[in-house]
Amino acid sequence: MAKQINCPCGETVRGENDDELVASAEEHVQNVHPEQVGQRTREDWLAMAEEDAA
Repeated sequence: MAKQINCPCGETVRGENDDELVASAEEHVQNVHPEQVGQRTREDWLAMAEEDAA
């Protein structure tokens, strides 16, 4: 089941599974919020996730 994370900056990060979602979220942070790299764990990302409505 696809999942998404809605970033406070307004972007939505999506993944077809947990691994893709976490990888996409970490890539987003590296590219858009580099000051936050390493601040969230896999469990943090998954706790923020919700079912992808798209």
